Amino acid sequence: MQPSLMKKIIVDYFDGNATSIQQKLIEDWLKEPNNKDLFFEYLDEWETNHPQHIFDIENGLKKVYENINNPPAELAQATTETKEIYFYSYIRWAAVASVLLFLSWIGWGQLTKPSAISYEHLVNVTKTQTGEIYEKGNFTTKPLLINLPDKSSIILQPNSKICYSPKQYNKTKREVILFGEAFFEVQKNPKKPFFVYTNDLITKVLGTSFSIRSQQSTPEIEVIVKTGRVSLFLQQDVDRNKKITGSSLGGFVLTANEKVKVSPDGFNINKPVMVRQESLTMPIQKLTFNFDETPIVDVLNDLESAYSIQIIYNHEKLASCKLTAHLSDEPLMEKLDLICSAMEATYEQVDNKIIIKSNGCK
Repeated sequence: MQPSLMKKIIVDYFDGNATSIQQKLIEDWLKEPNNKDLFFEYLDEWETNHPQHIFDIENGLKKVYENINNPPAELAQATTETKEIYFYSYIRWAAVASVLLFLSWIGWGQLTKPSAISYEHLVNVTKTQTGEIYEKGNFTTKPLLINLPDKSSIILQPNSKICYSPKQYNKTKREVILFGEAFFEVQKNPKKPFFVYTNDLITKVLGTSFSIRSQQSTPEIEVIVKTGRVSLFLQQDVDRNKKITGSSLGGFVLTANEKVKVSPDGFNINKPVMVRQESLTMPIQKLTFNFDETPIVDVLNDLESAYSIQIIYNHEKLASCKLTAHLSDEPLMEKLDLICSAMEATYEQVDNKIIIKSNGCK
């Protein structure tokens, strides 16, 4: 058979148009090994002229984008549900992570937060270091005057206590531990700074007048300055030792008529505010001790009110005496020295009483 005729029969076979006789003819023809190569050659040619599928790239991409932007309803619903599942799963895990992070922060804060320091702890430390302490408490309903070895004055309020070491006091510095509330008038001596330890708060002065109030019901401490400058810092301050031994006032410095509250729970010293006179509760906080030809009897009455003491004197002998003096934050003993010197008198303290001896004024 001619090759051209055999090729036509094979092409008809590929097209699906071959008869049974032609199919039998092709089978017999393929029995010759050389014809097999020719058969596959015809097949390649036929497939080239008759491709099974031609892919239109442009139209195909267009359909893909249409499906993305406008998905079928079933696909859109499935996609939305999947997104919701992922979203709520994310929210749930984020909430769990937030709680764990918060609890970790609280735990770390509790572990790293310094412990509060009590009055009893400070007293025990002082006693251990010095071997002895002097403690004075006011268990009455009235203020109690306490004169320190350097003649500084403390007006101790009811339900309050102070403590210091007689051996160490006024050697290189003057240190007092306070529980409760007190007003201080500190003898000026820059070479020997004056310290008040109130729980976590340390107050340092060189010579001034101020009050400190702490209460058992709250860890908050309040400091009010009447005259001069007062330095405040906490026991946990990293520069604590430097501020204690330094010759100047470092830390948080308050000036006259300023008030500040300290929160040992958060170990913070709050922003200072100006003092409102009507908020002051102690008479000594309000008195100025400025006298211009003031009868000495009125002067002594002011001192009795301010320091909550009894001053005993001869009214008849002092009736004509007057005083001109501008006193400030001097401790009571220094005030009495100046007053008695001006009217040629003397005084002595017996318990919580001041006895003035004078022959009167000329």
